[in-house]
Amino acid sequence: MRRAILRRAHMLLAGSAVALAAPAAAQAPLGGAWGAQTGVTFEQWNFACCTDATNAATSVAHASEWTVPVTAYLPLGPVALDVYAAWMHGEVTLRGAGAPTQTLDGLTDTYVRGAVRLAGDALLATVGVNVPTGATALDPERLGVIEVLGTPALRYQTPVLGTGWGGTTGLVYTLRAGTWSWGFGASYEYRGQYSPAQAQALGLGSGDFTLRPGQAIRLSVGTDGLVGQSAMSMSLASTLYTQDRVGLSAGVTPPQPITLGPMFTGEWQLRAAAGAFRELTVFAFDRYRMQYSRGGARVPGTDGNELETGATGTIPLGASTAVVAGIRGRWHTGLSVDTSLPTAGIVSGGADIGLTWQTGPLELHPSIGGELGRLDTGPSTISVNKLEASFTISAR
Repeated sequence: MRRAILRRAHMLLAGSAVALAAPAAAQAPLGGAWGAQTGVTFEQWNFACCTDATNAATSVAHASEWTVPVTAYLPLGPVALDVYAAWMHGEVTLRGAGAPTQTLDGLTDTYVRGAVRLAGDALLATVGVNVPTGATALDPERLGVIEVLGTPALRYQTPVLGTGWGGTTGLVYTLRAGTWSWGFGASYEYRGQYSPAQAQALGLGSGDFTLRPGQAIRLSVGTDGLVGQSAMSMSLASTLYTQDRVGLSAGVTPPQPITLGPMFTGEWQLRAAAGAFRELTVFAFDRYRMQYSRGGARVPGTDGNELETGATGTIPLGASTAVVAGIRGRWHTGLSVDTSLPTAGIVSGGADIGLTWQTGPLELHPSIGGELGRLDTGPSTISVNKLEASFTISAR
């Protein structure tokens, strides 16, 4: 039981960190003209038998998610403002005969981010606030859906609905050296206490439990410049965390505090015009997380790495229409400390293709794609495949 508590608590704590970062990635770069974006995305993973090597009936057969994100960005004098929110509907179908389909739907948290340039545009100050419009009090069924949709190896667009109050503040200093631009950043992330589920979901009986996530400090450096006729960018970042604490009611002894291991990321991108392509981008991304500690001691099997490489290209069909296509390959090691789906690893490859069509102030972008891979939970390695489709509308 204690191990199950720690596993679920760690999954939720790590998931909350991802959720706070995701809206920022989904938003457009700060600054520039007014704009807005919305649309709909469908993602479905299909699993061969079995995600649970000990019980085929409780293994996942299919898991799907609909997401409707809304993003708006607006310059207000010297301040640039971004707002992001989304609605999602998730379904998880188990493999057992007559097993019901578990569902989860609702609004996500709303992320508001503002920035202002200082010191002659050399310094950018940012402040982001996570407004808790998404649900955090989840019953056992909805928590089970979150466990699947929040699995890092599957990378659903919306891994959780809400994480409670939180925010980020940071500074970015930029300079030019010849044909290269450099940026140096530092930020602090605050994550507030929240109650993600009833204690029954952890097998603790009645009563609630609360998570008090640790805070995070992120340091980064990046550069962008010309290499011949192409443009190249690179960045490195590290994130350090303080202690996460789980509080239990009804006199139950809480588990020892968990401290997520430091996380290191590196990104590389080369952008060029080549042949029929209006733009061709080749990229590589790597993220490594060190072991987390429990009660001050490192926990073996809790370090992992994720590597992704790929390319995207845009081929014009006319003045207002273009084909956009991409390929990618991923290797996610997962965490060997556990044999459940949330800690599984994956090796996969995928592709997508779509159109962009400019009509007046609107840009329409329908696309379809898929992914094939092998999911590794430790005791078993199974075949998986993903189908995805999206339709995005942007306005400027």
